[in-house]
Amino acid sequence: MALPEYRAAIAEPTLPKQLTEPKKGQPEPKGYKVVRDKYVKLEKFAITITLFSALVVLLLSLATQVTLSNQNRALQDLQNDSVAIGLENQNLEQEVQELSRYDRIIEIAKELGLEMNEANVRNVTR
Repeated sequence: MALPEYRAAIAEPTLPKQLTEPKKGQPEPKGYKVVRDKYVKLEKFAITITLFSALVVLLLSLATQVTLSNQNRALQDLQNDSVAIGLENQNLEQEVQELSRYDRIIEIAKELGLEMNEANVRNVTR
């Protein structure tokens, strides 16, 4: 029953050792080494370019985050200033309302010796 041995021989073809591995002391074929060196240089160049590109992207990302953070901080400062100015305006408007009360104006006018002449007063409506 030589059939299983025959199948095993067909499934795993083997080449003689002298064809697959060069003997010690024999130089490699010229074309093989040149092509291999060419690919090695190309691979090194590609890896270098890839790493350089990754580094540039990382630095640009970091710079963008720093700029964004600074801009957000400046925006918050402006918003805080805007709120403070708004509150100050409200306080000043309230003070104007208090100072322009009718009874206060009449009192100051009497202290200064002014009299109310109702004939010269006109009511203006919009």
